[in-house]
Amino acid sequence: MREPPPTSKAPISEQEFLDALPAVNTSSVTLAVLWVLRNEPLDMRPLGCYPEELFTEEAPRRLIGAFQRRLA
Repeated sequence: MREPPPTSKAPISEQEFLDALPAVNTSSVTLAVLWVLRNEPLDMRPLGCYPEELFTEEAPRRLIGAFQRRLA
C-alpha cells in the first residue's frame, strides 16, 4: 500500500482509494512470485531420490545409500 491505513471509519473518495493501492507493476510482480511459489515443479521428487543412473561409481553410490538410510 502506498498510503497508511485509514484511522477512522469515515468514507473516502475514489481517488483516495486508488492512491492507496500499490502500483500496477508491484502487484504484477507479487502475483507472479506467488504463482511460481505455489506451483510444484512437474519433475519434483523427494530428497535423496535419484531415479536416473547419474552416479555409477562406487563411492557416490555408497554415500547416496547412506544418505537415503539417514533420511528414512
